[in-house]
Amino acid sequence: MKRIILILFLFSSLAAFSTHQRAGEITYTHISGLTYRFSLVTYTYTPSPADRPTLDMVWGDGSMSTVQRIEKIDLPGDISKNTYIANHTFPAPGTYTVSMEDPNRNYGVINIPNSVNIPFYLKTTLVINPFLGENSSPVLLNQPIDNGCVNVPFYHNPGAYDPDGDSLSYKLVSCLGLNGEVVPGYSLPLASSSIAIDPITGDLYWDSPILQGEYNIAILIEEWRSGILIGTVLRDMQVYIGACNNQPPLITALSDTCIVAGNSLNALVSAFDSDGDKITLTGTGGPLNIANSPAVFPQPVSGFGYVQSQLTWNTNCSHVRKQPYQFNFKAKDNGTPINLVSMKSMRVTVIAPAPENVIVEPLGNSIVVSWNKHQCSNSNGYKVYRHNGPSGWVHDYCETGVPNYTGFQYVGGTNSINDTTIIDNNNGLGLNYGNQYCYVVIATFPDFAESYASEEVCTSLLKDVPIITNVSVIETDATIGKMYIAWSKPTEINTIQFPGPYEYILQKSNILNGTYTSIATFNNLNDTIFVEDNTNTSSHAWFYRVELHNRTPNNDFHIGTSNPAGSVFINLQANDQRISISWNEYVPWTNEAYSIFRKSPFETEFDSIGTTLARNFSDFPLENGEEYCYYVRSTGDYSIDGVTSPLINFSQIRCATPIDNEPPCRPILSASTDCEKNTLTWTLPADSCLSDIMGYYIYYNTSGDGLFSILDSTTNQINSYEITQFDILAGCYAVIAVDSAWNRSPLSNFACIDLEECNPYELPNIFTPNGDGSNDYFRPFPYDFVEKIKIKIFNRWGVVVFTSENPDIMWDGKDKFSGQNCAEGVYYYICDVYEYRIGGIKHRVLSGSVTLLR
Repeated sequence: MKRIILILFLFSSLAAFSTHQRAGEITYTHISGLTYRFSLVTYTYTPSPADRPTLDMVWGDGSMSTVQRIEKIDLPGDISKNTYIANHTFPAPGTYTVSMEDPNRNYGVINIPNSVNIPFYLKTTLVINPFLGENSSPVLLNQPIDNGCVNVPFYHNPGAYDPDGDSLSYKLVSCLGLNGEVVPGYSLPLASSSIAIDPITGDLYWDSPILQGEYNIAILIEEWRSGILIGTVLRDMQVYIGACNNQPPLITALSDTCIVAGNSLNALVSAFDSDGDKITLTGTGGPLNIANSPAVFPQPVSGFGYVQSQLTWNTNCSHVRKQPYQFNFKAKDNGTPINLVSMKSMRVTVIAPAPENVIVEPLGNSIVVSWNKHQCSNSNGYKVYRHNGPSGWVHDYCETGVPNYTGFQYVGGTNSINDTTIIDNNNGLGLNYGNQYCYVVIATFPDFAESYASEEVCTSLLKDVPIITNVSVIETDATIGKMYIAWSKPTEINTIQFPGPYEYILQKSNILNGTYTSIATFNNLNDTIFVEDNTNTSSHAWFYRVELHNRTPNNDFHIGTSNPAGSVFINLQANDQRISISWNEYVPWTNEAYSIFRKSPFETEFDSIGTTLARNFSDFPLENGEEYCYYVRSTGDYSIDGVTSPLINFSQIRCATPIDNEPPCRPILSASTDCEKNTLTWTLPADSCLSDIMGYYIYYNTSGDGLFSILDSTTNQINSYEITQFDILAGCYAVIAVDSAWNRSPLSNFACIDLEECNPYELPNIFTPNGDGSNDYFRPFPYDFVEKIKIKIFNRWGVVVFTSENPDIMWDGKDKFSGQNCAEGVYYYICDVYEYRIGGIKHRVLSGSVTLLR
């Protein structure tokens, strides 16, 4: 026995001593085509004899390679950093999971049960997609080995930097073991409050450790491009938590910021320690590692109780990108036995300056927009936005592009930094005369970054054609209706090019872009009003435009045409005690408000009933069965001077009669049972739903997954119903409300009742058929909702002595076939029970034994 114990002791000691894998990750860099260089970094226990000069990497394409270690660095605390490098060429585009598994995870990890026997597994995911472009994984600048103290908050940040400028996100996941499966029994370390990671910055905050020991934590770093996941890196890190009585240093608050390319970032980073310990301040981050004008942060710097260092970054256009850069600062004290750490992150977005010298010039019914070539040569084009009238918007300090809330509309762009002019012709429809148009320009970049918006510059089209101001209904009729049309005369005619005399031609159409018919001509520029008689103003809107012609003898030609304008045309929708009014319009000016007028039953005049900025209005409450008539008055303006203001126009008159065509609200149903009857109760979600309820229909279905059939109906005073019919107590119910116009509500929710708890069918385990009148029969306990049974009773040799299909059984202890008393002893039964349940009759088998005593 002693030998066995000794052997086991030696084996377990050797296993503990030989284990070594503590932390690590796999990253990669794109070389060319389908070839990538992979870097596998592991952190191991230095004295362990289980050294790994090579490790096997599985490429995810069906192949595997043995990878040589190129560097081993011994760190303080018996930790060694091992780096393995290998190139691999994949067969084709696709998604590949590259992994490494080592059997020797270190011994004694608190949150990994039996960690000595759990393999150490790392993986990274690579997406090769030619449509997304080349990609290298994030680089993790902070080591995955750290220390902390019991009851002191622990901080860590992997210091991930993406050289391609892709977006990174972070999440805590389970550590992986054999074959990449989650480690059995793995859990996050215990915390007095919480342990979590910021999904944006990657700041890990553990508040606070409560037990000493070693812990492993897995961080999944996800890489995104244009909203598409293009890769992941799994970091498996180890944290040693010990006992100590000092407090960690604190880094002064650092705010995220933005900076214009070409300007310098200057930030003082400082830390203090309340215990007066020596502090060492360091920093990591992508800008400290870039080749072109990297940021400068003198480090490490040390001091007792207080330390500071100046971050400086002279930015330039090559630093412009959509995603912010992240700096991670670390303050570490010299406390014993644990050096405590605090960390702070700062995100900096480098923004391209705005395009300069934007010029806008009218050209016919278009506007030419031009600007200077952008100063950032890595820009790949421009976007131009238009606003109707001055917007007054000025971008915030970190606000790039042109956000939707500004009201600007995208009108076009260019795909070259050298292409600095566009013509805005409103997608070929032409801009509207009489309005002021304002423009801003932004520069774009290959990663979808956008510059600041330029200053807003405004202009308007020359007023060298008529501008329609009124298209208004005077009288509504299908045959003798009247329309009022007016326009503002042109005031900026080029009289040298167009010497005159001039003629207006007024045209109309019932379709905006349809064929226009001439209806009147005018030979005086001041003649700008026309009333059209005998036209159908009740069936549809009319659209008008005015052509301007030069009538110089022997030089007759068309100068230009106004923008078309249409009448406001209303539509009515009659519902229960309500009429909904909506209208369509097409006008070249901007209508700012609409007033609604109504003529009620038995009245002769229209009254104003409301004003809205929208193109719809609901009139409620009204009397069903009575006729109501409406028209709308619009009020608007052009955005240039020299045009009549305000512009008042009227729609046609339209009438409708409200009717009760709206169903009642959907009832809310509940159900309960006492095993003798079911009680259904229902309510409606609002008091207004009760106004004209006439009654309810009750529906039934055996299971709730088929068609419901009507069961009964009630009057409107009743909102409950009792069901006592035996064969429908199990099942699902629903209710429909019906109003006085026979409108039906949607079917209510389903309320289902099963009867499994209502006196289930059960059999006793003993009976005494001795004729004393007590327990003389083998029969079930009191039961409900049984349709039928089939029972067979056997003696101990398997011979059937009794059968029955009577649910009460009533076996008197006699052999059913011989009529003789059965001997005392144990008998066995099999009973098929058929019970009423949701879904219909359900079959259940009872089997057991019963003891017969006399």
